Amino acid sequence: MSIKTVVILSLVILACLAVIGLSLFLSPPLFTLFGRFPGWAQFGRRPMFFPFCPFDRHFTGWREIAATFASYVFLYLTGVLALFAFPRPLRAMRDVFGRGAGEIFRLLGIGAFSVLALLFLIALGFFASAAFPLPFLLIAILLLTAWSGLMGLSLALGRGLTRWAGGLQSSPLFDLALGVLIIFALGHIPLAGWVIVALFGVLALGAVVATRFGSGGAWSLTEFNADHLSIEEKPQ
Repeated sequence: MSIKTVVILSLVILACLAVIGLSLFLSPPLFTLFGRFPGWAQFGRRPMFFPFCPFDRHFTGWREIAATFASYVFLYLTGVLALFAFPRPLRAMRDVFGRGAGEIFRLLGIGAFSVLALLFLIALGFFASAAFPLPFLLIAILLLTAWSGLMGLSLALGRGLTRWAGGLQSSPLFDLALGVLIIFALGHIPLAGWVIVALFGVLALGAVVATRFGSGGAWSLTEFNADHLSIEEKPQ
């Protein structure tokens, strides 16, 4: 990497760390401010009962700093594990994010439709006694699918930012670390972090569905037709 690339990426990393640090500093005053509104007591007496951001604080002092660092390391290492276990699907999900703004809006639409469809199935499953415990399995599938898509999005963010900074090539491990840090920092923004991470989750889910879980194939039943034709055309 050139000096320019190193400087730009270093500034981005410092900005992410600053956002995380400020969020940890601002959460207690925000909780105090919101605690003055009527009806706040129904949410509980501690901040953990009403998180201001997806990656909210639950401790104080050095314990919170250690918990925040451990959370990032956990997200990164699980992403590394997925990177080595499923390199091709993650690469397909990463590449789909680089096809322009039109593709991004398309993925958001696919992701939003997929969320609504899964929520409908989950709600229907809870009313259908014969479906137990499938609704809980669908919830787990929804979360795992969104997480895998977020790993692909992290790779795309890290790769795109590195190229924007002037870097020609970078390691997928570095791209993943940088992308996870960006999402992790944005998720620490009080209140707005929920909206940002929710949009990222819908976008990530759309990428998973659009690439058929990273396989790159279309959603169809042609495989059954191929098996049927192969049986009919088999010589006697």
